[in-house]
Amino acid sequence: MDLKPGSIIWVPCEVKPGPFSNERLVRVQSSGESWVGFVDVRCLKDTVQEGPTSVRARVVSVEKESFTAELPGHSVAASRFFHGSRSNVTLAPLFHSSRRFGAG
Repeated sequence: MDLKPGSIIWVPCEVKPGPFSNERLVRVQSSGESWVGFVDVRCLKDTVQEGPTSVRARVVSVEKESFTAELPGHSVAASRFFHGSRSNVTLAPLFHSSRRFGAG
């Protein structure tokens, strides 16, 4: 996979219902690190209410076996960035219906 800064990728995640009908609580986890935040359903691969799916992210940097990506939405912590393994993600199509990288 040709992963480079600026690439849009699908990152596996678990979702639960959010405070609004168009939002989900998303947890992304990789090798001990996790990111939790509220994400617009348009940024999910499958708009499930609860369970596994993937969330769109923009790659910021790439290392040999890992990457750092910016996740959409509002993190419950201070950072919108997530560091994960390259083997756990897939490239997202350049155009995927009306979904965009970020919410809103």
